[in-house]
Amino acid sequence: MKYPTMGKMKFIAALGMLVLLCSFKGDTIPHSKFKFERFKTLKHIPEPSDIVYDKDSKHFFIVSDHGMLFECDLEGNIIRKAKEEGLDFEGVEVTDSFVYVSDETPRIIYKYLKSDLSLLKTYKVTWGGAMNKAFESITYNQTKKCWVLVSEAPVVIIEYDDNFKETDRVHFHGTRDMSGARWYNGSMYLLGDLDEVIFKCDPVTYAIQETYKIDVLNPEGIAFDAEGNVSITSDDLQRIYFFKNLPTQNNNTK
Repeated sequence: MKYPTMGKMKFIAALGMLVLLCSFKGDTIPHSKFKFERFKTLKHIPEPSDIVYDKDSKHFFIVSDHGMLFECDLEGNIIRKAKEEGLDFEGVEVTDSFVYVSDETPRIIYKYLKSDLSLLKTYKVTWGGAMNKAFESITYNQTKKCWVLVSEAPVVIIEYDDNFKETDRVHFHGTRDMSGARWYNGSMYLLGDLDEVIFKCDPVTYAIQETYKIDVLNPEGIAFDAEGNVSITSDDLQRIYFFKNLPTQNNNTK
């Protein structure tokens, strides 16, 4: 048996990566560098792990790795904090009158009443693997009318009904890990922590449509405000980074 040379092995590996990152209608996936305008340090929110914009209150909800839920103004200043805490809050979503939070370590979803941040209900969801490699995010896919949880590594997108019973799962390729997810304006946006990349994906198949490289260390959560401006939380640096709207494909730097 003739084994491939090191050069051929490197070529095969590069070809495999190219296949992963290609074919959006036969072309290379559009790629942009997306630069933040400023950042704000969150002095009183330890290890902010996710952020979501609430269109009704025009506030942010931010969760901490320390198991805390905060409501903040658009500069990240704390307005109030939920009394009921968890262990390792990693994801947050707002729908109608409720705030949903995913707790990675015990695999629990918390449902809070938005008006007073009181805890209404919890849901137990299952996932194998290491305690700190489970669900890094939660969002509601308005296109498919289902809840979505995304595991950190391996990256798996899992869909649930309104009672958090699993209905489907999709293995996502093209990044080493995943730290955030948000449905916005007809697309699904996924956030790669180690690769510091935002993926714009098809909301039905989750196929990558565009990628945006960001200069943010340890990006953990992503939010879109009413104008489409992007805010990203950094866990280790304890910051919110503020961006304008995502660049359009025509303005991409490939």
